Amino acid sequence: MANQSRGNWSNRLEFLFSCIGVTVGLGNIWRFPYICYKNGGGAFLIPYFLCLFLIGTPCVFLQFSYAQYSNLGPGKVWECCPLFKGIGYGMMTLTFIVGTYYSVILSWTLYYFGSSFFPTVPWSTCGNDWNTEICSVRTRMYSNGTGNESMLINNTYINGDTNITRKPPSEEFWENNVLQLTEGIQTMGTVRWELLLGVLATSIVIFLCLIKGIHSSGKVMYVMASIPYVFLTALLIRGLTLPGSIQGFKYYMLPRWQELLKLDVWVDAAAQTFYSLSLSSGALIVLASHNKFHNNIYRDAMIIPMFDAFTSWFAGCVVFVTLGYMAQEANLSIEDVVDQGPGIAFIVYPEALATLKLPQLWSALFFLMLFTVGLDSQIVHMQLLYTGLTDTWPNKFGRRRLLTVAVILLLSSIIGIVFVMQGGMYVLQLTDWYLSSLSILLLVGSETIVLAWVYGSGRIYDNIEAMIGYRPNKLWMILWKFVTPFLCFGLWLIGVINHQPVSYGSTAYPGWSIGIGWIIAFLPLIPIPVTMYIILKQQHGSLRERFRKSLNPTKEWKPAISSMQDDKDVEMKLNGNASYM
Repeated sequence: MANQSRGNWSNRLEFLFSCIGVTVGLGNIWRFPYICYKNGGGAFLIPYFLCLFLIGTPCVFLQFSYAQYSNLGPGKVWECCPLFKGIGYGMMTLTFIVGTYYSVILSWTLYYFGSSFFPTVPWSTCGNDWNTEICSVRTRMYSNGTGNESMLINNTYINGDTNITRKPPSEEFWENNVLQLTEGIQTMGTVRWELLLGVLATSIVIFLCLIKGIHSSGKVMYVMASIPYVFLTALLIRGLTLPGSIQGFKYYMLPRWQELLKLDVWVDAAAQTFYSLSLSSGALIVLASHNKFHNNIYRDAMIIPMFDAFTSWFAGCVVFVTLGYMAQEANLSIEDVVDQGPGIAFIVYPEALATLKLPQLWSALFFLMLFTVGLDSQIVHMQLLYTGLTDTWPNKFGRRRLLTVAVILLLSSIIGIVFVMQGGMYVLQLTDWYLSSLSILLLVGSETIVLAWVYGSGRIYDNIEAMIGYRPNKLWMILWKFVTPFLCFGLWLIGVINHQPVSYGSTAYPGWSIGIGWIIAFLPLIPIPVTMYIILKQQHGSLRERFRKSLNPTKEWKPAISSMQDDKDVEMKLNGNASYM
């Protein structure tokens, strides 16, 4: 039975494709391949899949469960334990911050996509307006014009006794043309109007996709979540025909078992699980909140993490067969061409594509794929903010859906102007670095502890049984109550102890900017104590009585199905008489 007043998915596939769209993001393409390669190649899959089972899947199942049961998004779903509403608001805050710079990344892909149609792709040659005298195409040998040949090693040309550091044209195109990068965050420069137009164009596309709520976004996700796999497959087939591709694949997947003895490998595996599944953003909560009451979330919670893991591995295959070709062509080892983050997407991979026949075609396909991969994630980010606002304040925002979506997008674009300035890349790196270092693990760990211990894992099982007709294996209780929270806070503590100040390449950040970074890191956590204070102040009685009342579900917490809402006995069973482990 559907919740017609709020809106439900037309069918289960819309929900699954939307979940795939938000979990399969840019991190699958530019983060996982490098992390896998760095941490033991094929051996890394052992800790990664173990973390996926111990952390990723339990968290996905938990978020699906309480969101589908109530048909409430992150801004309202904490009626189950109102003292901790700030966790939901913290997730919304984090998503809004990420959304302000995610559109900028999409703008970069549009810039490259448009540049792919030039007669010569502009990142393949030197001699352009943005190139410097140290620009040089990576080839096997470099002629110094005197008849002597100089060998390129790690981007340094050895010419007799003189070492000259060179930059490939793809790097100069990225830094000097796309970003017009300044010398540091202390020099922000001017606005890059081409990138700002790309942000506005992205916002318009997102607005059109959300114009009819989930009924339009669900249809869009069929296309947006499918296109990347078509392009990835085409790029993989093309890559496998290139010399050196098999060597690149071996570098990627050859197990180095000794790496499993390092703690950093396990930390990276857990971190990749959190980032890739978007567990801290609340995106899966808002998507599940539009499910029909009897949808089988148990089955769906098993599918989504495995699909995400397969995509990460598959994208790594595409990247490394191409890098293997690039390394052979330049007579370099794979270590000298592999990179992570934006570097692999906007410097290394374009450089490799530029050496292929019809580079315009392959470059256009690659950047269109990046755009669609990022766009479906950003659509869900904006949908989450809208749903959170309308659930919490239905009278203010629920009746003005288009205006609310437009204001969210406009506000996000205005704040995002700082990221499209010439020094914007430094701000983006700073923001992303400190959000990842503190907020993500604490939000997910707090969510798991509150639901498993305060609301009660037994009560959750009662809710699940009401939806799917049976109780899952008790293993999930153990994971929710003990394993997942322990790993979340343990990994957070390790991350804080081993924390390093942010840098962009070799460029260090001044002290005042590090302070701003820590402020950004705490922003998603501020709603938790603030909301606690407000909730306790609204209650009556002694402090102990206020706490007790604030920890119990409110009258608004109920199953999202009319026949059960009218049945007081069923509602009492589901909300009050929970059986605990």
